[in-house]
Amino acid sequence: VRECVCMLAFTTALHAFATPSRLGPRPAAPCVQNVAAVPIQRCRFTVAPVLQLASDSILTAQMRREMASEPRLADFAVTGGPQFVRHTAEDDPTKPLLLYLPGIELSGYSLHRQLPGLAEDFCVRWLAVPPDDRSSFEALREAVTREVEAEEGRPIYLLGESFGGVFALSVAQGADGKPPSSLAGVALVNPATSIGRSWPAQLPRLLDAVAALPPNLSDAAYFALATPIFAAISGDPRQLGARRGDEALPPPLRLPVLLARLAQQMPEMGALPNALPLPALAHRLSLLLHAAAHVQEAPLERLRLPVHVFASSEDRVLPSTDEARRLRRRLPNCRTSPLPGSGHVPLLEARVDLARRLRDVGFTRRTPLGSKPKDYVADFAPPSAEEILNATQRLRSVRNLVSPVFLS
Repeated sequence: VRECVCMLAFTTALHAFATPSRLGPRPAAPCVQNVAAVPIQRCRFTVAPVLQLASDSILTAQMRREMASEPRLADFAVTGGPQFVRHTAEDDPTKPLLLYLPGIELSGYSLHRQLPGLAEDFCVRWLAVPPDDRSSFEALREAVTREVEAEEGRPIYLLGESFGGVFALSVAQGADGKPPSSLAGVALVNPATSIGRSWPAQLPRLLDAVAALPPNLSDAAYFALATPIFAAISGDPRQLGARRGDEALPPPLRLPVLLARLAQQMPEMGALPNALPLPALAHRLSLLLHAAAHVQEAPLERLRLPVHVFASSEDRVLPSTDEARRLRRRLPNCRTSPLPGSGHVPLLEARVDLARRLRDVGFTRRTPLGSKPKDYVADFAPPSAEEILNATQRLRSVRNLVSPVFLS
């Protein structure tokens, strides 16, 4: 944080005094006789322009192109009713299908940084719902179920994040207690099944009070409340502004590039209240509370499908770590993996590579309990090169400790 503040102060001073032609002439200071009578003027320097000017001389053309091609929240907006959006125009029938059920914004935006890696192993689609849609919990669950049942002949996996994790479990249970026949597994990221034990469960009363205000005041109050809340939920800004290839950059270049990306993402924080207006958020919170209560009362012990829960250790919204342990106790074929240091939206963080984590845990190789007797010879799958490397790295310290060369 100190480095970011120092860098920001340095770039502000540099461009204020070294490049006056770019910022315009500096006005003369007014003669102040009565301080109380002089109105407070807005600061001429805002964060985003300063960071952009600071990065002009050091960012390469390729970096600028990558930053300009970064998807925006508005790029994921849809109209009409609930629908599934394809990552590519044509699906590869030889790959399994991955259906992503997003968080409460229901846009699919949170998945965009994971798409290149996931597309190597899956055909990816995500659920998108317009902000003005008022579909019920049962209608959304039926839409997901129809999408699963329409794809016969290849395995289908559900990936549910937060709000979508509740719907993924509900779809996996099925209306008659049996999952759809083509559903092969469920992956959950910070599932919101624990919302009843978290502070968002108190938001409906606050939203009702804001909605009762006059229209203009209600919109202003909602924007003032929602923007800092969404920003805090997003997590560590250093991870949101970083990318996996930043390790290859020279160390002096990493901080300016990080600040430039954060400046570019600042408008997205202000766009969230517009993408999820007050009526939409109130409706979806009521859906989520209803769906979570439904899943809590459901007989999860009967679900035989493989389930894998990824839980962030620094989730400020939900008790995700505790909920992962609870689901592991209730689901007979459930495994969990921690996401150390991650916040509520880990799929936007540079340190989280979901495709690699799914490979490491052997997610697509797992089968439902009781589907067939385990054959330790026929079912053996040789480890991948990445799995061998990970195992070697984990055992390196033990091997060094007990090696004959060390002991001799």
